[in-house]
Amino acid sequence: MPEEEQDYSRSAESHRIVIPNEVATPRSSSRKQSLQRRCWLCCAFTSTLIFITGIVLLILFLTVFKVKKPKVSFTSLSIAGLQGVNPLNLGDSANLTVVVDVSVKNPNVASYKFKNGTTEMYYKKVQVADAHIPAGNAKARRTMHMNVTADFMLSNIASVDGLVSDLMNGSLPLQTSTSLKGKVNIINIVKKKVAVKVNCSLTFLIANQTLQDLKCKSDVDL
Repeated sequence: MPEEEQDYSRSAESHRIVIPNEVATPRSSSRKQSLQRRCWLCCAFTSTLIFITGIVLLILFLTVFKVKKPKVSFTSLSIAGLQGVNPLNLGDSANLTVVVDVSVKNPNVASYKFKNGTTEMYYKKVQVADAHIPAGNAKARRTMHMNVTADFMLSNIASVDGLVSDLMNGSLPLQTSTSLKGKVNIINIVKKKVAVKVNCSLTFLIANQTLQDLKCKSDVDL
């Protein structure tokens, strides 16, 4: 009996079928290599795309999307009624009107929207006019012109030394100060507050209502 059991065990072992966990074939190996290559190419393409996108955005923010300084200019001035003023009798010159032409040059790719502003005028540091600039919107890469008016308060400077001689000579040395505050909004990505202040000195020629020796200094706060 033991010999029969031993023979049976040997017979069973000789007929046992061994099934391997994984059979490596050239086809499966090639498929695995192809999958790995596709994954590598996908990662390389994604990394390159992210890198290029970052470079493009950086260039845009440093050039196109960079907020540039608007330029506010004091271009012309007229004072209605000043030609008829009698330098020896300034009490009769109450109704004088000053008209100031202010331009806003916007170099940005988006509009410059500003609030109400002011243009103040001085004669030898004494204020003679206060013109209010209405709120507006300077379009992208455009120049906006505005005519603002105010009363020219000659009575404020009637006692200032040198006024009579300046009127008789037909010229007035004046100083102006223009202030604007607003915001540049570039496609809701870049939002920047921009405040502009321009101080000018000039000589106003009464006879032909023109400006001479106009010098301006601009201060822009971004």
